Amino acid sequence: MKTYISKITTLSLFIIMAILAQTGSVYAQHEKYPERQKGNHQKPNREKIEAQRVAFITTELNLTPDEAKVFWPVYNEYDNKRHELKKALKNAGDFHKPEIEKLTEKEAVQILDNQIIEAQKLLDLRKEYHAKFKSVLPAVKVLQLYDAEREFQKMLIDRLRQHKQNPNPPADPK
Repeated sequence: MKTYISKITTLSLFIIMAILAQTGSVYAQHEKYPERQKGNHQKPNREKIEAQRVAFITTELNLTPDEAKVFWPVYNEYDNKRHELKKALKNAGDFHKPEIEKLTEKEAVQILDNQIIEAQKLLDLRKEYHAKFKSVLPAVKVLQLYDAEREFQKMLIDRLRQHKQNPNPPADPK
């Protein structure tokens, strides 16, 4: 039984990676860290994190190959749109503390209103894709998806904290 589950999981991962390659959902490396493109991989790059997230969610949801085939294109579309909206939300409130005191009341109100507008767009997107997820997966798996997303975020934050505490871990013996 364990061998069967292992084979299905491996097959699912291959299918998912093929779907990801077709949909182009793996993000390019962030312009902020050009050293990553030159082979310095001390910090995890977006592509590696994306692959880990796909594997994590696939495992947590125990997706069948048929479910994975219909789920991942929808999820990738959602994730790309969510990423763009989060960037807009960050930009809507992107200022530094010393600048706050220099803002006029009108400018401060505009920034606050823009933050709410962008946050609402993010919520609207989640509502839209909540319905789409329920159309391609059973409700139980949609609940598991939301839980898996939270768990993966926690795992990334924990890894980041560990990296900050020990930025130069011993080399991997493999």
